[in-house]
Amino acid sequence: MSTGQIPETGRGYNHEMEYEESYQGRRIIVTTKQGIAGAWTSGAELLDAGRRVFLAGGSEDTYASEEEARRAALSAAAAAVDRARTSRGKP
Repeated sequence: MSTGQIPETGRGYNHEMEYEESYQGRRIIVTTKQGIAGAWTSGAELLDAGRRVFLAGGSEDTYASEEEARRAALSAAAAAVDRARTSRGKP
């Protein structure tokens, strides 16, 4: 997996970051956001033909640290990629 950081800003958040990851040759954008209360949320999108396709995460999941939120979103995205590969008969 490779990581690159792209700083972002957002309303209602103290801090927001985007990370570009790679898993099984697929490009994944992981977004982490720190709310005003300090809890972190995250989500993941797949880059497919230049478009972002939502994969995993959501505001209902909160984490104590940004790293924990980032790892959770990446893990959920990797699981979604794996399920899609398995459904097509690929290991």
